[in-house]
Amino acid sequence: MPHPILTLLSQEEKERIHGQSLEILQKVGVKFNSEKAIKILEEAGCEVDKDNLSAKFQPHLIEKALESLPSKFLLAAINPDKDIMCGNGELYFSSVGGPTMIRDPETGERRPSNTEDVIRCARLVEAMDEISEWCPMLLPMELPPLLRAAKTCQISFLNTSKHMMGSPESREELPFFLEMVEAAAGGIENLKKRPLFSAIINPVSPLQNSGALVDNLMNMSDFAPPIFMQFLPLSGATAPITLAGTVLQANAEFLGNMALYQLASPGWPIIWASACGSLDMRTGVYVGGPEAMLMGLALIEMGKFYNVPINTFASSSAETQVMTYRTGMESMFGLMNSALSQVDNMWWPADIDRFNTQDLAVTIMGCEAVRQVRRMHKGFSLDDEHLLQETIVNMGFESEYMGDPSTKKFFRQEHQLPDIFPRITHDDWHAAGEPTEESIALARLKEIQDNHEPVQVDPEFEKELDRIYTAAEKDLVK
Repeated sequence: MPHPILTLLSQEEKERIHGQSLEILQKVGVKFNSEKAIKILEEAGCEVDKDNLSAKFQPHLIEKALESLPSKFLLAAINPDKDIMCGNGELYFSSVGGPTMIRDPETGERRPSNTEDVIRCARLVEAMDEISEWCPMLLPMELPPLLRAAKTCQISFLNTSKHMMGSPESREELPFFLEMVEAAAGGIENLKKRPLFSAIINPVSPLQNSGALVDNLMNMSDFAPPIFMQFLPLSGATAPITLAGTVLQANAEFLGNMALYQLASPGWPIIWASACGSLDMRTGVYVGGPEAMLMGLALIEMGKFYNVPINTFASSSAETQVMTYRTGMESMFGLMNSALSQVDNMWWPADIDRFNTQDLAVTIMGCEAVRQVRRMHKGFSLDDEHLLQETIVNMGFESEYMGDPSTKKFFRQEHQLPDIFPRITHDDWHAAGEPTEESIALARLKEIQDNHEPVQVDPEFEKELDRIYTAAEKDLVK
């Protein structure tokens, strides 16, 4: 089945990036800020600096780590029908996490998110087939910081049955988070077989890490949940000004961090996520645009070079404050290019306001874009059954294909109908009240919220999650 493929780098260029990355790791290394990590790396043969909590890697250690790096693994869901086999060639999408603000669907007000907003987002993602993986889209900002991870985990398991992406950013929260996850899985042994969550770590450019996040992962090495390893180098600020230099640094950062987890637990599943950006030298803000997309495409190809599943941000622009023509244009540009370069996973639907604000109307519109991109990614069949040569010969000069049996047989297989945006004439649009894309999306959002059946949860499991959260409140809030 032919399908479109976009390539950027030659084999020689990929090998050059790899070779120079090895030199960087041998000369500079990576700062992990974790005594546990440094101990593991020293035992593996790395040259370590215990005062600086950094390590340098000889090339053979990186090559050894790459040998144990899995190319395909399970991202399990509470509902097995929603399991994901990451790295099997299919394209899947994850909701975007991180924002602390929401554009209220009823009032249009931009305000801090709360617990009810997180619940609303979880139920929306559960209802949207286009989104395969739940990454908490908001945080319950009314709660003390040390309770947000536990509350979000509790909300996640009560409101969505999809694979969860996310883990605490502090050492103190981790025990309560893991207790909830183990309760959802039915014990640690089941969790090893069916990882219900992916842990997120955001290494800090250039070539550094948060010690708390590294320590948290080291404390999970006995069951080694998939790691969503996301790098955010900023060209001209935390990475070189050239696109090639930023790509090289990001590649070295991946290899050094990947090596730690493979040396700690060979075969530890990793998804390489990279969201390169640039610093606008006039305003000092993060920007995406075509430069971010070019760097992203290069790193997708490096991921394929290492045979590791790779993620990227679908949107090349998050600088707008509301959904505009520019946002849609640049987002679709990013979506399509990433999909055609055979990325495994994308963050989408994108948020706005430089990743600070969620807009659920944007989520609905984004899911329509996902459907179109998946259709493009799929390609089309070119066998004799689909070429329809005999049909063309029999039809001759007549244009009566609408009534031909082949049209009824293949129409819905070959042609995708839009889900929310109607294909109508100007007169029909005017008669319908001249609806905008946003009004259509908001109407669909309300329809989903009014009609979606919440996840059915065992009352005893719900009580157990509540018990763990209550214990976290007592222990973490003084």
